Parts: sequence; structure tokens; C-alpha cells
Amino acid sequence: MSLAFDILLAFGVVFTAAAALGTHDRVASVAGFVVTGLLVALSLVRLGAPDVALAEAAIGAGLTGALLLRSARCLKPAKRPILPSIQRIFAVIIAAGLTVALVWAFYVVPSATLYPALIDERLADSGVTNPVTAVLLNFRAWDTLLEIVVLFVALVLVRIVAPGRPQPVALGELMLPFARIIVPISAFLAGHLLWQGASEPGGAFQAGAILTGGLLILILGGFAEHTPRLLHWVMMLALWGLAVFALAALGAEAFTGTLLLYPEGAAKLWILLIEAALTLSIAATLCLLFYGIPRRLKNDI
Repeated sequence: MSLAFDILLAFGVVFTAAAALGTHDRVASVAGFVVTGLLVALSLVRLGAPDVALAEAAIGAGLTGALLLRSARCLKPAKRPILPSIQRIFAVIIAAGLTVALVWAFYVVPSATLYPALIDERLADSGVTNPVTAVLLNFRAWDTLLEIVVLFVALVLVRIVAPGRPQPVALGELMLPFARIIVPISAFLAGHLLWQGASEPGGAFQAGAILTGGLLILILGGFAEHTPRLLHWVMMLALWGLAVFALAALGAEAFTGTLLLYPEGAAKLWILLIEAALTLSIAATLCLLFYGIPRRLKNDI
């Protein structure tokens, strides 16, 4: 039964991805993309990677789907196929070749790996008991710092492009009870995922994505007054995570002589402070990526 489910899940991912790429309707294509992301998240759960599955469902499918829907609304309808038939054929050949290469690599690469044993050996020194968090915020903290830099670069590019911002309007009295329930739940769930990340699946990216959902409900529902001054502070909050991470790296250098090597016995506190700052920063960044940055802020960065 488990094998049959996995086979159906694999075919479902391929089918929804092909449907998203094969349709000329932008909304249908984005819908196919979101469904594909959710199926991929379920696949990651089946593979024993709940942390990645949470990030894929919240950011890869949810927020990215919302960004694509907003972009599709701003684009003019396509009058002809985006790619000629010959280019599509070449794209299929290249995709098939990459698929064969991945399958070949999967069967050739030895299944045994040294990383789990090395992580288990040093997990007690990491300050947390979740191996994913230990890798992302301790053993390979540089990778996570670079990911935050990528978000910062994306925010700068959005500022340069300066897309038109949506003009939210109040959605009526029926929306208010929904917001009163969902927004506090999103804040509570974000805090739970942040704290849980030290020992169970969770962390800053997952918590930030959940918090973003609550903030977007307030903005798009017309419940939050989006003044330039408020958006200015949101912009500063978006930069806060990168600043805290950089200061933590320099502070670790001052205390231990090595960048991002936390003082002995204080690793958990350092990781928790970094993750808390990143949660707020990621939420603010994702909101700005969706909502856009006011033109008055063009000279602020």
C-alpha cells in the first residue's frame, strides 16, 4: 500500500508539473504550480524531511504561488505560444536528459554517507537537538547567512524595479471574524515553530512564512493602514535579520577567534536570538516582495 501511494504521488507530481507548463492560462498554470508544490512537500514528508517539507509548503507553494498570481495579473494576455514547437521539443529533450542523469546518479552514488554519523557525533556541542537546525545555524551557518543575503538582494531588485503596489480594500464584515481568528493563530504558530526548531522540525524560515500569511491578511483585507512611514519601518525590519546575523558572526569572532563559532555553552542562546531576528526579518521581507516597496524609499538603501 505504501509503495502504491508513493508511485501515485510521483506520477501526481509529474502530471501537475506538466499541466502547469502545458496550459496557456496563467491562473491555471499557477494553480498547477501550487498543487505541484504541495505534492512535493508531501513527497518530502515521505522521504523523512519534514523541515524541508514545511518550507516547501509555506514558501515554495504558498507564498510563491501568491507572487506568481500577482505577477500574472500585471501581465498582458499572451497572443501566441511563448515558445515555438521546435524549442519545446529541445526543452523536452534536455529535461529528459537531466532526468536520466539524476536517475543514473541516484543508483551510482553509494547509499552510505558520512554526514549523519558526523552530525550525531557533534550534535551535543551544537546547542540544539534538531540536526537540521544544528547544520543550518551552527555547522554550516555560512550557508544560511548567504541565503539571507539572497533575500536581501531580491528585495533590492524589487526596489529597483519598483512594481505597482496592490490597492487593498476592506473585504466587508465577513472578513473580520476570519482575520481575528487566522492572524492570532499565525502569530502563535510562528512562535511555536520558532521555538520548536531547536528540537523538532521548524525554524526561522517556516515561522517567518506562517507569520507572513497573517500579515498579508491584515494588509490585503484593508485592516492595516499601509502608510509610507509604516512601510519604512517594515523595510528596516526586513534588513534586521541580516544585520543581526552579521553582528553575531563578528561577535563570535571577537569571543572565539572564529566567525560564527559560538562561545562554549552559549550556542543555544545565540542560535535562538539569530532565529528570532530572522523570523521577523523573513516575514517582513516576504511581505515586501509581495506588496512592493514605496517609491519614497528608493534612496534609502
